[in-house]
Amino acid sequence: MTNDDDGGDRVSIVRGSDRVLVEERGPGVPEGIFGVDCMTCEATSPLFDDDPLPVAVWAIQHSQDQPEHTLFLARTERHWRVVPRPDPPAEPSTHRGGSVLGPAFVGLMCLLTALSGLLPALTY
Repeated sequence: MTNDDDGGDRVSIVRGSDRVLVEERGPGVPEGIFGVDCMTCEATSPLFDDDPLPVAVWAIQHSQDQPEHTLFLARTERHWRVVPRPDPPAEPSTHRGGSVLGPAFVGLMCLLTALSGLLPALTY
């Protein structure tokens, strides 16, 4: 699903009755924000937009300075926004009747199939 209210495409994450949770996209909005936390101490890397490589370098350098610090919690963050639902929810139909054309076509095809089975018997 897309929403072009601000000129950018948005991917629907969760739809509610009148609101939609979407990924925020557009100029200046990073695809991902990367960071890691050392699980041995309180050290935390800086956050980097759109590139996990500086975070990996930070973790390796931290482990070189503290050889027993080898486990990290990696995070990727994204911006989300709740917006009004662009298309109203479909109203439940009160019309239970349906088109007659569908069942009539199926019935006609069944009749033609049955008659085609009788054609060899009629040729003798």
